[in-house]
Amino acid sequence: MNRKDEKKCLDIIKETYNSLNDTEKKVAKYILENPEDIIHFSITELAGSSTVSEATVSRFSRKLGFKGYQHLKINLAASFVEPMENIHEEISQDDDMYMIMLKILNSNKESLEKTYKLNDDKIILDAVNMITNASKIMFFGMGGSASLAEDAYHKFIRTGIPCFVHSDSHWQAMYASMADENSVMVVFSNSGSNKSLMDTIEIGRKNNVKIIAIVGNGKSPIARVADVVLTAYSKGSMFRSEAMESRISSLMLIDYIFVGVATRTQEKTLDILDKIRKGIATKRF
Repeated sequence: MNRKDEKKCLDIIKETYNSLNDTEKKVAKYILENPEDIIHFSITELAGSSTVSEATVSRFSRKLGFKGYQHLKINLAASFVEPMENIHEEISQDDDMYMIMLKILNSNKESLEKTYKLNDDKIILDAVNMITNASKIMFFGMGGSASLAEDAYHKFIRTGIPCFVHSDSHWQAMYASMADENSVMVVFSNSGSNKSLMDTIEIGRKNNVKIIAIVGNGKSPIARVADVVLTAYSKGSMFRSEAMESRISSLMLIDYIFVGVATRTQEKTLDILDKIRKGIATKRF
């Protein structure tokens, strides 16, 4: 294997995984799940941890195109010279359930990490301050983003601040038309270019409503008119759309804001949480 052209060990394992036999897959799984440990393992230690023979580890290494286990370790160690970032891998039709789970896990990790890096804590704090001082909060999203608005409503209702949520554009327009400068509108849109949602925002802006936008595109039309813009990173694939992948990033952004507000309204929030828990308890056996 020419070092100039060689791929990183973990990428090779993922690409070769479906062609491995059952015992070789045990080695592959252990390396994929514990890559940093492997660079300190002898062939005996890896074989023992993977519950296979040393011969299987050697065969596995050669099947990946390495001269042997030591060559595999050298290539794997090179992955840690620079901080490793989980890359998004395309899910293929031949992937088994383990590989699908691993690829989605890596993809979600990447989305969460990049979302964390994209959003400055000062911007999050601006959103927290807006909501803490709001007389009411409106959560709006349409299509796939409607569930995000519902999740946010489900959380923030615990703060004691009056909350409203709706996915119908007419209801959204009605709520926006009755709002004032003390109201906050939190809108969700992966594309950031939903026309009906944009119309609702314009109604709110005429009433001096503060707008917090959680979008997948920080340069979108909705982002341009919002007071606070938070970006949920996503990268689609053959089987997962960008909107599906950005959902988990958006949920994390919601949690940032909710926990920030809850710490500001701690006494009231804890009192409401206690009442909700007691109320829900009556619904359980």
